[in-house]
Parts: sequence; C-alpha cells; structure tokens
Amino acid sequence: MDKTSFKSYFKKIYTSLIEAKNKLLTTQIRKLRLSIVIAMLIKTILFLTLLQVTTADEIKIGNIQFKFALVYLAFILLLYSFGYLFSKNKQIIFYIILNISYSILLIADLWYFRVNRDFFGIKNILFKGTFNPIGSSLFNFKLIDIIFIIDVFLIIVWIVKRNIKNPHEKNIKDFLFTLTSSILIILISFICLDVLKLGKFGTSIVSSQWTTLMSAEAPGPLGYDVVQASKTLSKAINKVSDEDKQKIEKWIDYNKEDIQPNKYSGLFQGKNVIFLQIESLENFVINQKANDKEISPFLNKLSREGLYFNNIYEQNNAGNSIDCDLMVNTSIYPLGDKITALNYGENVYSNSLPRILEQEGYTTISTHAELPGEFNWSELHKNGFGVQSLWSINDYTYEETVGYGLSDRSFLTQISEKVKDLKKPFFLQAPTLSSHGPFNIDQKYRELNLPDEIDKSYLGGYFESVHYTDKQLEMFFNQLESSGLLNNTVLVIYGDHTGVHKYYNDSIKDLDYEGNWWKEYDHKIPLIIYSKDVTPSIVEAHGGQVDILPTISYLLGLNDNLYKDTSMGRILVNTNRNATIIKGNNIVGEVNSSEEKDHLLNAYDIGDKIIKNNYFNNP
Repeated sequence: MDKTSFKSYFKKIYTSLIEAKNKLLTTQIRKLRLSIVIAMLIKTILFLTLLQVTTADEIKIGNIQFKFALVYLAFILLLYSFGYLFSKNKQIIFYIILNISYSILLIADLWYFRVNRDFFGIKNILFKGTFNPIGSSLFNFKLIDIIFIIDVFLIIVWIVKRNIKNPHEKNIKDFLFTLTSSILIILISFICLDVLKLGKFGTSIVSSQWTTLMSAEAPGPLGYDVVQASKTLSKAINKVSDEDKQKIEKWIDYNKEDIQPNKYSGLFQGKNVIFLQIESLENFVINQKANDKEISPFLNKLSREGLYFNNIYEQNNAGNSIDCDLMVNTSIYPLGDKITALNYGENVYSNSLPRILEQEGYTTISTHAELPGEFNWSELHKNGFGVQSLWSINDYTYEETVGYGLSDRSFLTQISEKVKDLKKPFFLQAPTLSSHGPFNIDQKYRELNLPDEIDKSYLGGYFESVHYTDKQLEMFFNQLESSGLLNNTVLVIYGDHTGVHKYYNDSIKDLDYEGNWWKEYDHKIPLIIYSKDVTPSIVEAHGGQVDILPTISYLLGLNDNLYKDTSMGRILVNTNRNATIIKGNNIVGEVNSSEEKDHLLNAYDIGDKIIKNNYFNNP
C-alpha cells in the first residue's frame, strides 16, 4: 500500500466514525441513551476505585479502574438492551429507572462493603444467615457517595428542560444486536480470563477469588452481582439426591466407633477452650534445635506437659488456612476443585463446634487479625459455624507488623486482655500470622544466630519465624496465668498447614545443614492440648484436622449425640483405628481392613457431597 492509498484508507475510517457519531447524536433520545450508558460506566469505574481507597484524596489516576472498562460496559449494555423493547416515552422511563436502580445498587454494595468487605446480594435474602456477619451499622454515608446520584438529577432536569421525547416504537432488531454484542464481549472475556488465564493471577469473570474486591475487579459490580445471583439461585433450589444421601449416611455410619469411655472422657468438662491455630507450623520443628538452640522451646515444653499428638497430618485441599478453619469447626473434609469458604459461605453446619458449645452454655468467639471478608472467613464463621461474636482487625490496635500482618505479640497480648471480660465458660479460636511465608521476619526478631547461608534461606527464615511465634505463645500463656484464666482453661494448639516444605521445598532441598534432619516432607502438623491438671501423654494415633472436633468434644465430656452423626473425624484418645487420609487420597498410618481402606479413600468425595448439597442443613 503506497502513501496516498494509506492516507485514503484512514480518511475513510475517520469519515465513517464521524458519520457514526453524527448519526448517534442526531436526536435527543439517542443523546439520552448514550448519556445513560456513559453515566453508568463512569459510576462503575468510580465505585471500584472507591473500594480501594479510604478517602477521596486518595483517588488518583493510577488508582482508577479503567482496565476492564469494556467488560463493565458489556454488562451495562446487557441490561440497557431491554430498553428497546419499550416504545416511545416508556423507553425513557425504563432508562431513568435503570439508572436510579443502578445507583441504589452501587450505594448498597458500597455501604455493605465498608462493613463486611463484601457486596449485598440475593444471597443475603435467600440465605439470611449470611447477612451482615460483622453486625455493625450499614448506614455509613460519606460525602463522596453523592457522585452516584448526582447524574440522576442532572439527567432528569435535562429531560424535563429539553422536553425530550422518544418518537420510536420498540425495536427488536436493536434489542437483539445490543444484547448479542454484550453477551459476545462477556463470553470472549470469560474465555480469555477464566479459561485461557490470560490475565494476572486471580483475575476472573466467574470464579470466586480470595476477596470480593479481587472477584469484582474484572466483571465489575454488576457482573459480579449477576454471577453471584446465578450461583445463589442454583444452590437455593438444589436438593440432595437419594443416591448421595445414602452414600453420606453409609460413610458416617461406618465412621462411628462403639467403644466404652476411657479416662479421657470429660477430662476437661466445663473449662474455657482456646484454639490457637498457628500459621504454617510443621511438626518437624518440635523438640529440634538449630545452631544448638531450641527452635520452639515453649511448644516443646507443652508437648511434655500436655497431650501431644505426634501423628497429625494436614488435610487441607483446595484451600489452606481457611480449609483448616472449616475442618476444626465442622469435622468435614473440604472441597478439592474450589476453596470451600469462598464458594459455599451460605452453608450452615448445624453441629459445628461453636453451635455444640453454645448449647452447653459457652460464649463463642472467632477472631482473625484480618479484614472482614478475607477468604470469606467472617461469613463462614458467623453463618456457617454459628459463632456468636467476631473480632476482625478493626477490633485491634494495629501497632506492630511482623511477617504477614499484625504481630503475634500484639495480637495475643490484646486477646489476653479481651478474654478477661468474657462470660465464662468461653470458646475462642484465633489464628496467628507472623510465621506466614515467605518467612522474611525482620533481623531484630531473629535470635537463633544461624549461619549466613541458612539465615538468608527460606529454611532459616522459617526457623526464625517459628521461634518468634513460640516466644509470643509463651508470653500469652503467662498472661493467662497471671490473670487466673489458665486455671480453668484448655489450650488447643495446632498448625493450620505445613509451611516451608509445602511452599519452598524446591528452594531448600539442596541446602546442607546440621545433618539435614529437616529435609523430609511428611505433611505432619503438631497438635498439643494443654490444661494445668492434665497428665502428660503422647498420643500416637494417626489423624488429622477433621479429628480435632470429636476429640475435644470427648475431652469436654459432651454427649456424642451432638456430633457423631455429622462428624467425619475420630476421637483420637479413644479409637481402634490408626489411619487417616490426606490430600491426593494418600492414606497414612495402618489400615485394618479393605473396608477401612475404601472408607478412607472415599472421605474427600463424601465431604464434597456434604458441602455441595449443604447436606446437614438441607437433608
């Protein structure tokens, strides 16, 4: 193509665009339609921008969400297209109502998000237990919120002042063209982002991500609400099949063990219970040294003075820490194809540990030093587990960061003060954060004096992070002791999943340090149950996180009718079986029969059926 032809080609394109623009704006009704669409698109972008900032002063060009504007436009046009099915002035009324409704939706989602870090949707209507888990006031107007309604008034004034009317009858052709165009854009976006994974990590139109903010980034608020509504409606009408029901009942029935009570039954009856879920804590550090210093001296001490379960395995599946939350509270194996908490927050576990303990007169609290909505923990704990109170990061003074977030020193110190005023007996569960990967704990917190090569590695960082957390656990223990709470309290300490081996094994496998006792990845996490009057013992039964609920329930002397028909775990201090299952359907321990082997191999599949059918709340 020569220079003249090239100029002629682009001149034709330019002329065509001008003609299209002139045609689009030839009448007042066309200008109105365009204004409505543009107003809705601008509000979408501003809405998503506001979710990431706390004040209007933080709204800068770099923060404004332009990247997926075409997708936002497609979802807007999806609704906009139905306007063509109305004739004359009914079409104008439709577009006014559409714009007003969208403004109400954005304001409702924004106010709900400020409290719960989630959007208000159909789920909160059909599954009422999911509504406002944090429980704070949802009316949180800020001056900047006016931007979502000011266009409505301007457009109405414009319509009245210019006496805008629509002379056209309904137009099926334009309706179909706009509808199919919007669907095509959405479909292409879905293929690119969800199927081909061409976007950055976590970018998706349909899949639920770690946070609502991440989930809504690509589809926008309208797309997110549409997707979530479709998922919610499918769950609302879902009924468990007779075949699945029989399989679940058969598995649960086989899982029960008819064994006479032993010395552990009711050992801790009536005592306060504190679950400390330690981030990334692996069992291999217990009773081990690095540079001739104990890595976890306090946990070592508790393992000698309490009940130490030395054959406990991580059973997390698609999720990590949040899967552990699920298992210790419900004794149900988590999903493998998606993270359970993110996708089934509306599920109710009628025999969860908090609900069982509440029946026994316990005050129940869950706390995370994180924002509400992170991994959907607040909805899972409040609706799913039925916890009475939630303490999020907003209930703490954020005074020190170590590792992943609020330091374990600050977190546990503040908890020790909070629990003093709780009505007794109480059940509290709290996960720590400082030993979270990549274990880049600051130098001022490192006390093991490891060789330089090891200190700079993930292995050295892990040792130091665990050592730091261990020191804070001892501090917490002493604070409970000084307040008198320890006299009538049971501490249940366990790892949420493995750490340095799970995520950084390839990076540490070639290190050579102190005989390499640390190299084996055995998937074990420690479980230590301590009370001042317990007779020390090592419990060698093979088990996992699903066994914690029935085991602590047995130790508290709870009637097994409260959990035996809904539990997938075993009572580890009173069992005749010595095997369990971990991710990948790998059996650890020793099975007694082919029936027991088949039983274990079906465990995750049964957990899948229970969760996806909301079985214990939808039989």
